[in-house]
Amino acid sequence: MALFPELILWALTATPMVTNSLFHLPKGVNLSRYHQPWRFVSLFQDVYLFLVSGASKTNQSALCVRSRPWKTFRQNGTALRTLDLYAGNYGPAIQKLQERTTQELLSINISLNAHSHDEVEVNVTSEIASFILGNIHGVQVSDLCIGQYKFRVLFADNRCLLLETRNSGHSNTSMGHSRRNCLLFIPDRDIRDPLACCVYMFHILCGRSVQVFRNSCLLET
Repeated sequence: MALFPELILWALTATPMVTNSLFHLPKGVNLSRYHQPWRFVSLFQDVYLFLVSGASKTNQSALCVRSRPWKTFRQNGTALRTLDLYAGNYGPAIQKLQERTTQELLSINISLNAHSHDEVEVNVTSEIASFILGNIHGVQVSDLCIGQYKFRVLFADNRCLLLETRNSGHSNTSMGHSRRNCLLFIPDRDIRDPLACCVYMFHILCGRSVQVFRNSCLLET
């Protein structure tokens, strides 16, 4: 995992709104190893959505988001996975997805293309008509349908994946009220105790967060 000084350099380089283009990398410093989404999407283990952007919202629905591995194709940087949405055992989850509730596991098939260091392409290959995810900041009702969606990679290695869901202007934006909509995914092996540097990168690049993951998300399904 990244050393703290290199993390600082990466944060300064990746965040124009913090640096206002005042900082430049010293010669000989290569931070590309912290921009390797393939190392994460190709993991043959479950991964969980841990944090999303949000200054005041909470995950009141106790919605869990998990991705399980299926198959990888190293030659073209593609991984086939599931995207599962379900309620943990914490509190009531009464939001309906048409005739079903989030107390049921809803699973769709996705393929992720991570051949680029700067972008992950997510292809949704199965359809559920309507997702109502009002308590997950930055995700719209129409987001999850058949099609291709691109996410900017802010930070990635085999311990966490930090994505930006939409490009938006960052001018006149404080770190506490970032306009970035970010997602932080953590693998199963680290989910109970995520590496501090992964959480640090989320807060320095994206601002305030809502924790999506709860221990009750660890279901045997």
